[in-house]
Amino acid sequence: MKNSVLSLKLGALLLLVLAIISIPSSAQEEPPARELKFGIITTESSDNLSTLWTPFLKDMGEMTGLKIKPFFAANYSGIIEAMRFGEVEVAWLSNKSGLEALRRSNGEVFAKATYPDGAPGYRSVLLVPKDSPFQTVEDILTCDKTINFGMGDPNSTSGTLMPMAYIFAPNGIIPTECFKNVRNATHEANGLTVANNLLDVATNNTTNLKRLARTRPEILERVRVIWESPLIQTDPIIWRKDVPVEVKEKLLYFFMTYGRRAENPAELQRQREILGELDFGTFLPANDSHLDPIIRLEMVRDMAFVQSDRSISEDERTDKLALLQAKLNKMQEAEDAEIVKPKGTPAYTDDSLRGPKGLDIPWSRVIFTLTVGLIAFGFLLWSSARRGAGPATPLKDRLFNASVWAIFIAALVWAYVAAEIFKAPLLIDNRARMGEYASGFLKIDWKDGGLYLQQMSVTIQIALWGTFLSVIAAIPLGLLSAHNVAPTWIVFPVRRLMDAFRSINELVIGTMFVVTVGLGPFAGVMALAIHTTGVLAKLFSEAVEAMDPGPVEGVRATGAKSIHEVVWGVIPQVAPLWTSYALYRFESNTRSATILGLIGAGGIGQLLFEQINSFQYGKTAAILLIIIVAVTLVDFLSQVLRKRLM
Repeated sequence: MKNSVLSLKLGALLLLVLAIISIPSSAQEEPPARELKFGIITTESSDNLSTLWTPFLKDMGEMTGLKIKPFFAANYSGIIEAMRFGEVEVAWLSNKSGLEALRRSNGEVFAKATYPDGAPGYRSVLLVPKDSPFQTVEDILTCDKTINFGMGDPNSTSGTLMPMAYIFAPNGIIPTECFKNVRNATHEANGLTVANNLLDVATNNTTNLKRLARTRPEILERVRVIWESPLIQTDPIIWRKDVPVEVKEKLLYFFMTYGRRAENPAELQRQREILGELDFGTFLPANDSHLDPIIRLEMVRDMAFVQSDRSISEDERTDKLALLQAKLNKMQEAEDAEIVKPKGTPAYTDDSLRGPKGLDIPWSRVIFTLTVGLIAFGFLLWSSARRGAGPATPLKDRLFNASVWAIFIAALVWAYVAAEIFKAPLLIDNRARMGEYASGFLKIDWKDGGLYLQQMSVTIQIALWGTFLSVIAAIPLGLLSAHNVAPTWIVFPVRRLMDAFRSINELVIGTMFVVTVGLGPFAGVMALAIHTTGVLAKLFSEAVEAMDPGPVEGVRATGAKSIHEVVWGVIPQVAPLWTSYALYRFESNTRSATILGLIGAGGIGQLLFEQINSFQYGKTAAILLIIIVAVTLVDFLSQVLRKRLM
């Protein structure tokens, strides 16, 4: 009864606190600036992008009077989908992803970037380690399944579209059928992976190489370029067509004047240095025709797909190729003459804009959170005092309980803003968006179902071996982690080691093993084995500590050794529970193994993320259904085995 009363009081206090947080401030003297969400493609890590873009976005806000909110997506499709549903209004995109934004997200090109040296574009490149035996692009087209290849995002112009159109399409090659492993990653990640000899070949572009020359020259010295594409035009700046006209006017004025006009020479120089850090010169006006060459490249790619499609007849192949060739010829006639490759690009050495950012402490939130915590502490301490008859709770216990709950409430209040709980009403307001997005998964595409089933079987095998190895390791480590089996001086370090195994995500562990054993399923097996060992060792040790000591004492009374106590007194008691834990982790590992495809550790995960990023929602739905069915079957098998073994 006492606990129920305390819970009611605590619930009432939480509701009061959340209600206070949700009250909007009415003390503002003037309306806040309009917020503009600006999307930025992740050509490298988000922390680097944030550092590079912050001065530019700050100037944009000051010169337009808008509150600029940057949006750094994990991949190109993230920004495109966010723009589709109005969560991003303006974005800097690559040419290929920009074309997808026009097609899917009501986008419109209004400006394009230039380069500091005046070059009209950049180039896609293929990188190999400096000591690689590959000297030309022809060396990698043997298709003997021995090469680990790194592609860019499926919506990347230089990372995917250009190599497909100029290397693989003319040779009738599909990378996944030609190379041992194919991994999709950002340009920065591909460059670092090649430099560390974890990939044999990877796509990149000259813009990123120039940035490496400026920021990490030691990495650039460890790679070599074996192919350069024709020139790719500069990247577009795109807004949604429904952005208000007055906002468009402010944005257009900013982009057309930034780095060109300023109140004094020092300010102009500062703006140009900021643009230089972004590898931009100035901006020029543009329209949707800026992306016509990308449409042409897509046609070249599609012709390659038609040529390699074994599911159609020769007559169908001929008709489709003729149609694509006719469209291609029409566009090629309108193309400008080939642009001569620019000679050299000056490097920017001013690192003043890359300095460490100071710690931004939101003092108002800190003070408010501490106030709420102190109020909660006082209320809980007061409410726990004895009133009337009944035993009194010791003051020490009251202080401890009040402190724990007050810290918990303060943590919730502090996390309210960071976790954006205030957005919860959007789940109802924007439910139509969720339905629209989900509708893309209803047309299931089983065209490559055989490949998906094959890769799903690889995923299950990775999970099986990862779980088996973890069980073998967790048995001795679990025993050494139990206080009633091992001495404290052994239990403590073993438990801390298991804490480390458990705490590190499988992706991080998998990357470490990719360094050791290369790309492929074995890295995934070891990632699951290490992480699951930490989990099972904890569960196994807790089962041992909760067992009945009687059988162990009986074995000890016979004069048996310690090993015999474990074998005959401990393991028979905990074996059924250990089996249940192991089977459950096998189910969990089947799910986790799909994620390991992100780092090239084999299985269906790589295919899943490729299809999502390529907006192939029908194929994505087919893969998801296969995963669901496979996990369900594994779950059913685990239940049967548990009933038989326990």
